[in-house]
Amino acid sequence: MEKPVQISVIIITFNEEKNIGRCIDSVQTFADEVIVVDSYSTDNTKQICLAKKVQFVEHPFEGHIQQKNFALSLATFDHVFAIDADEYLSVQLANSIAKAKKHWVGHAYKMNRLSSYGGRWIKHGNWYPDQKIRLWDKRFGSWGGENPHDKVILAKNSKVTHLLGDLMHTSYQNGQETLAKIQQYSSIFARENVGKRSTSIPKIVGHTFFSFCKSYFIKVGFLDGFEGLVVAAAEANHVFYKYSKLYEANKRAAIGKRIIISRTDNLGDVILTLPLAGHLKKTIPDSEIYFIGKKYTEPVIRQSTYIDHFLDREEILANPSLLASIKADTILFVYPDQALAALAKSFKIFNRVATAHRLFNWFYCNRLVDFSRLRSELHESQLNFKLLRPFRLKTNPDFSQLMSNYGLQAISKDFGHLLDPTKFNLIIHPKSKGNGREWGLDHYSALIKQLPKERFRFFLTGLKEEELSIQRDLPELLTAEGVHNLMGKFSLEEMSAFINKADGLVASGTGVLHLAAALGTFCVGLFPPIRPIHPGRWGPIGTHASFLVVDKNCSDCRKSSNCECIRMITVSQVASRLLLASKRKGSISENDPLPALLS
Repeated sequence: MEKPVQISVIIITFNEEKNIGRCIDSVQTFADEVIVVDSYSTDNTKQICLAKKVQFVEHPFEGHIQQKNFALSLATFDHVFAIDADEYLSVQLANSIAKAKKHWVGHAYKMNRLSSYGGRWIKHGNWYPDQKIRLWDKRFGSWGGENPHDKVILAKNSKVTHLLGDLMHTSYQNGQETLAKIQQYSSIFARENVGKRSTSIPKIVGHTFFSFCKSYFIKVGFLDGFEGLVVAAAEANHVFYKYSKLYEANKRAAIGKRIIISRTDNLGDVILTLPLAGHLKKTIPDSEIYFIGKKYTEPVIRQSTYIDHFLDREEILANPSLLASIKADTILFVYPDQALAALAKSFKIFNRVATAHRLFNWFYCNRLVDFSRLRSELHESQLNFKLLRPFRLKTNPDFSQLMSNYGLQAISKDFGHLLDPTKFNLIIHPKSKGNGREWGLDHYSALIKQLPKERFRFFLTGLKEEELSIQRDLPELLTAEGVHNLMGKFSLEEMSAFINKADGLVASGTGVLHLAAALGTFCVGLFPPIRPIHPGRWGPIGTHASFLVVDKNCSDCRKSSNCECIRMITVSQVASRLLLASKRKGSISENDPLPALLS
């Protein structure tokens, strides 16, 4: 007489207290052992299983396929039956398995799975017969497929026999539960298949449409009434989301891991580009971020924890192999640069991203983004993110997100011989290297006179050539009471360290203003209302940054460096803001009134 085989039943669970008892009971007629592998449930799943006297093992969940193969490895016997916790056996199927146990044939057995929606068993459409291999000889197969839609993969030429009866699957009770599962499974599908499978908009539309038609019309899902319609729609919904999410995931992955940001203009522009690097580094933690800039901006760029490498534009043009050696996946031309764009194309950098509003970019770049900086209402730093549009990455950060993505860490340097801990140490940066509208030396001189010397210590900063300009136009500013002239004394690296230790800074829209904002130092920017150099476009972004601008529509000063609009900001307005800041520092008692402003 043929000896019956012994069968190990394997089940994986997580918070299945509503289903696991019925599931275990349905296999007891043929199971020689029942193994439950649980992903650390927080409900009563464990207690129910232990009460049923099954083997209960806790194991971290790494994926449906991985978890089920782990359970398979625990099976004592070669012949295995796998069942999900939300499934149970019809009496007919249980009897069929008991017969197969006595007279085993071939290598595996398949069976129909009958699923329910809203309490109704769905006997048409894509949900039935939904045949599954669940009983097999583990020496000839294991779990495979793709998460979350795992399946048993058998050795070639394995014999599979069909069993009578249904595997009962209590799937979804309502639309809300169905949609939640669709989102969960479609996300898993996209994560598992990113970079492995391709899709497109026509494919998404075609697959979605065909899925509904197949389930509802071809496989007569309409015979299941309203529930049949919901199931067909859910199937189409799942297809739509899994391929849409894969489409987005593939777009995001296309940016690659070696990313170059090219911003080859001035310091302020560079600082406002750092949040873009920070966002990329946080979004793609294993990426390598390169920054191409002017040589003089290198010290600040290297202070950002989100930049891995700095490259000098002029060195690249002199030695183009420097660019080729990076083997970059993507280069983002934040500032249009025809010479670098031509090199990027010649070295076949896969993604060359730039604005579509430069004619030469149409010849050298292959990812053109249609946006205008000149007419935009967005801030300069926000506009930089538009270049991420081809990769379905964030393109509309708010200011709080920008502030957290500078990553600047100034060098540690002792300025104890300059800074007075009992006073508000204020940096005044009166010039702009000719790159912006200036408030005027006479205004800064009046500001110094108006602020109380017992509360403030002043430091004039700027370039040596700017000091010479002040010596010519208003020399008394350099020697005013309480003023320490540091113009031309600091390197950019030292200037960054000094700003980091000072209490505040006031300047027009210069790179030093943006540096202070990025470092988290209190600063006040002075701006004209003229577009596109107004603060809405170029204002400082930082946790303690602010600006002053007159509320006026103005274009009179557009062609003149002598801007009356910015000069309309009063000395008293600036002084009031600085006095409030000094009070917050504690240099003025919280209970004391603010000193009166001198007229």
